[in-house]
Amino acid sequence: MEDTNNRNREPMLGVLPRRFTMTALLILCYILIHVNFEYTYWMTVDRDIFGKYENAVDCLHELDVAKDVYFAKATWMFVLIVMMALGISFRSAIAYSFMLYSLELMLLFPIRLYTVLNLLLAVGCVLEDIIDRVKARRNKLPL
Repeated sequence: MEDTNNRNREPMLGVLPRRFTMTALLILCYILIHVNFEYTYWMTVDRDIFGKYENAVDCLHELDVAKDVYFAKATWMFVLIVMMALGISFRSAIAYSFMLYSLELMLLFPIRLYTVLNLLLAVGCVLEDIIDRVKARRNKLPL
């Protein structure tokens, strides 16, 4: 009889397991949002690429919004890379660094659907990581 725990741990593509996870959802959402960003930026006349974070009232405010967006994304990537360099698995590093990013969005910008959805996805990723760690510890499996 095949061990379903080990089968679920086999990589499908790189770091993604065969089962659908919050990490896979995060990556899918990130790809879709980025493709939409590129389309909006290059293919339309709409240049309000930061409108999902906050509606700017003038050019100076738009620069402030852009600066805060850059800060939040740069922090996310910095923490992700440092965690992975310290040997933390990609799935754990993405969960906790994305949680930091989501909290930064909540602090830097008005609470909107985009910021709430980011936070919910981050909470889901962290909870999934905690659950997987508890299961692995119980079954004495490496993460």
